[in-house]
Amino acid sequence: MPGGRSRDAFVGLTATSVLVTLYAAEARPYALLAILCFGAFRLAISGDETPRRLLALALVSAAALYTHYLAILAVGVLLAMALSTRRWRASAALGAGAAAFLPWVAVLRTQPSAATAWMLESTPASLFGFLSALGGVGRIPAPFGGPAPQPLFLAGAATGLFLLGVVAARARADRELRAALVFVAAVLAAALVAARWRPIAFAGRTEMAVLPVWFWAIARAAPGRSAARAGTLVAALLGLGATAAVLATEGVRTESADVAAAVAKVSRAGDRIVAAASLYLPLRREADRGRLAGVLSALPEELAAHPGWFVPALPGPEESRAVARAVAELPAGQRLYLVIPPAYATPELAAALAAPGGRSRELARGPDALVILRTQDAAPSPRIAP
Repeated sequence: MPGGRSRDAFVGLTATSVLVTLYAAEARPYALLAILCFGAFRLAISGDETPRRLLALALVSAAALYTHYLAILAVGVLLAMALSTRRWRASAALGAGAAAFLPWVAVLRTQPSAATAWMLESTPASLFGFLSALGGVGRIPAPFGGPAPQPLFLAGAATGLFLLGVVAARARADRELRAALVFVAAVLAAALVAARWRPIAFAGRTEMAVLPVWFWAIARAAPGRSAARAGTLVAALLGLGATAAVLATEGVRTESADVAAAVAKVSRAGDRIVAAASLYLPLRREADRGRLAGVLSALPEELAAHPGWFVPALPGPEESRAVARAVAELPAGQRLYLVIPPAYATPELAAALAAPGGRSRELARGPDALVILRTQDAAPSPRIAP
């Protein structure tokens, strides 16, 4: 990238992007995905196809694929673009990177459909979120304490649409700018199309596969037109505003983690802990780290095979029978903790907990978690015959 305004614009847009800033500080693969996809784009689409660049392209594309499944879309789009422009050696390097990923495909195919079931959102909602991210704001996922103020989100969408028009106008005379525009549009469109098969389009995360390329395109267009410079400045200011809005909020405390820590603190050897939905995973972490003295089980039992992946559904007869069995198998004088979302407290579960031979009481209730303690009666002392 040439120095001066282009370089300043790229650094400014990247530094002020609320999504880039948030993911740079979170233990998720999206920041790494962003830089790897950006590197693959620059290596595949421009520059001489030297052995060193081709080796780098193969390694970067393979690393991107192993980092996040969204790279499948990015590398696939780059391969199609390289083939269409007859960059045969770059196409071969991309193919080599994809071939290195083939051993993982068998594992990828066995992932349960529930793994992404929580990302259900309409195509218009995803599209609007994508536009806002291109304008510097975007949808801020709940774990970060979002969303951004509605006026900022809408302004981001308007700015993103404006910048799309500016870059498209400039791309007519700039082959690399045109390639960047095609890459960004094709990857996001592919995510929306693939979401009809499995919900992988999720505004606030999907854009991370293309954001650096998009910022590069805006920065490349910035020196030529005042409209591009104005749009760049507005996107940067909106990004700063969204970042400040997130910092101004307390953020969302994870009630499930707090509950898991509290149960781990009071549990003792011999206790049974039965957990459902999103409350199972944090308790599983406590158990794996040796901080949960009792024996943990999942409700339903198959949740233990894929902790954290579940489709919310109220307990049915099978779950009620599982709780009843846990109560019946509880030794005299021992305790059972049932840790469930409040909505899961069905009459059938209450009846299972109220079985003769013990008593149950509610220990804690919050918006996301309900903890019920079942205490089994102590065994009667043996009588000594006179």
